[in-house]
Amino acid sequence: MKKVLLLLLLSISIFYKATAQESINTTDTIVVGSIEKSFPGGFDAFNKYVKKNVRPPVIAYENSKVGITYVSFIIEPDGSVSHVCTILEAGSGMDEEAIRAINISKNWLPVAIDNKPVRSFCRVGVQFFANFDKGAMWVEAKKID
Repeated sequence: MKKVLLLLLLSISIFYKATAQESINTTDTIVVGSIEKSFPGGFDAFNKYVKKNVRPPVIAYENSKVGITYVSFIIEPDGSVSHVCTILEAGSGMDEEAIRAINISKNWLPVAIDNKPVRSFCRVGVQFFANFDKGAMWVEAKKID
């Protein structure tokens, strides 16, 4: 009798797991993604995008400010980005500029589960550098481990 009961419970458990897996709503799923896999061309291409599209703010230069803005965002199943916000701010206009550049980026590669694209959470650093003696300021992407 114990063996029959155990077998019955095991069968119900396996059936329940199989049913639960089929009922996952992939449009509401958010997984952790990575810049390397989600940006076309990987992290190096994303760094080129940042260098080309992020403009160091004049106020940061005038106040001799540099720093890293950490940004998080969602990659939607269609490859667009949403919910862009700072995790850690650098100030002096650098945060707003990093958010602006991420917001206008497009054609990301969404994460797929069972060949269905799902939402994924990504984060990245945007680092502002300067050589104030030479009057130069530049930007690079920074991986977050």
